[in-house]
Parts: sequence; C-alpha cells; structure tokens
Amino acid sequence: MIKVGETIYLELKEEEGETKRLRSKILDIEDGRLFIDFPVDEVNSKPRYFLEGTQFRAIFLGANHVVYLFETEVLGKAERKVPMLVIKDPGQEQYIKIQRREYVRVDSNVDCAVYSPDNRFEPFTTVTSDLSGGGMALVLPSSHELSPDDHLKTWIALGYQSGETHFIAVKAKFIRAYKEQERDIGSFQFLEIDESDRQKIVRFCFEQQLELKRREKLS
Repeated sequence: MIKVGETIYLELKEEEGETKRLRSKILDIEDGRLFIDFPVDEVNSKPRYFLEGTQFRAIFLGANHVVYLFETEVLGKAERKVPMLVIKDPGQEQYIKIQRREYVRVDSNVDCAVYSPDNRFEPFTTVTSDLSGGGMALVLPSSHELSPDDHLKTWIALGYQSGETHFIAVKAKFIRAYKEQERDIGSFQFLEIDESDRQKIVRFCFEQQLELKRREKLS
C-alpha cells in the first residue's frame, strides 16, 4: 500500500500547541519500519531532526487518490547510502482511509478569488460556505453570471491554527445555485487539484472539526 519513493507528510504537535507540517519521502520499508529522508518544514523548507520517541501523525496518498492517515513515532536513525530517519509502520490495519466520497465537509468562511478561464464572467472575491477535499460551496454575488457546468479557477486562502496561511489554486466546475439564509450559494466540484493541496484542505477541515469539538466541550 505504502511504497518506496512516495511522499509522506508528518504532522507534529509542538509544545506551544502549534501543529507543524513536514514533508519527506519513503526511502525503504523493512520489518514494520519506514526509512525516510529527514523531514523538511513546509513553511521554510529547512530540514528538522527529531529524537527517538517523537510522535507524529503521518499522511500519504495511496492508489486511486485515496488519502491514508496513521499515528507513528521516531524509532531512531540509520546510516546507509544517506542518513535516514526511521519511523514506526503500524501496519495497514492501523491506516485510516479517507476516500473521496468520505471527505469531511465543514462549515467555513475562507476567503477566495474566482476567475473564469474563458472570460465567461467577471472575476469576483467571496468566502466559502463550506469546504471539503472534493469540493466547496461559495457565497455568490447576487448578479453572478454562472451557469451549470461552467469551469472556473479559484484561489483559496487556508489559515491554520499554527498561524501559517497557504494559498491554493483549484480548477472547479459549477454544479448548481441555491438559497441559504437569503444568500445565493453555489456548489462546486474540484476538477483539477494538486494532491498535496488537497491534503492541505483535508488538514484544514480536520482542524476545524477538532476546534468545533473543543468548543462543544466548553459550552
């Protein structure tokens, strides 16, 4: 399922409460262990070094664009042709699969800018009504000129609890419009999106879910 050469993302909860996201590559797999490049910080691209026992959440993309999550920890270092970090592979039975139809959809107010690749409508800025790894709903201008199956390009600004912001470019298809609390809402399906960007959206949605659960406990 997980293969040598694949990119793997590691999420680390730091002492300050911030979640750091790092990127690495699988170099070898052996006896419940994953040998990976030393991870680099996605924000500044600097390599990070971790002590044995450091715990992560790992994310990788499997066959048919299925995203998998699992919990792991640092087992040590290895010196082969290149220095490697060794992390635990808990086994396929511990992988959590997130299929496209299972993408978590969360209510959100994320800033975005919308353009028409073929100039069918005037560009506009707006916010999302909800968001998932497979699509989104946008608040539409009352004078919008969108028609079903129109294609568009949108820039989405994702703000994480760590304080970092990622700007993601996505091509999408307009599905339909509907009314919600006297607002025009448009439903969109993602057509072209880099899988690393999709994982950023999935991460954002998980953070929103966790924050919602935290607030529910406090209320």
